[in-house]
Amino acid sequence: MHYLIALIYFVLALFGLDGAGSHTIVSRSTVNGIDVLYSKARIIADVVDVTCVRSASGSCHYRLLKHDCATPRARAATASTCAPDAVRQFAVATGASRQLAGLPGNFMLCVGQDSKSAGADCEQLPAIDPPAWW
Repeated sequence: MHYLIALIYFVLALFGLDGAGSHTIVSRSTVNGIDVLYSKARIIADVVDVTCVRSASGSCHYRLLKHDCATPRARAATASTCAPDAVRQFAVATGASRQLAGLPGNFMLCVGQDSKSAGADCEQLPAIDPPAWW
């Protein structure tokens, strides 16, 4: 019986179905062929797991913003009108990972090699609800 379950899971994985559904984001910046920032983030339901693979500064700086209060790219230099608790900022050392739970329905993930550049590479992501049968 366990062979049948393993076979079904393998077939579903071939079609990209891994059960709960997830998003993976890879942020990579290079200068003259050398990585100055290499980060991976995987979002499953309302949990994000970030890994700082490489950073020229020794740590990757992350910023999580609620989507409704993120400033558009055209006005990125202006201050955001978000409530102070709407933004989470943290740093992860090179080679380390961090997991955060309880994310809002829509959020933006920003990463940079220092705290000032953490808004330069932002991706808007919906938190994925796991299927009812999961």
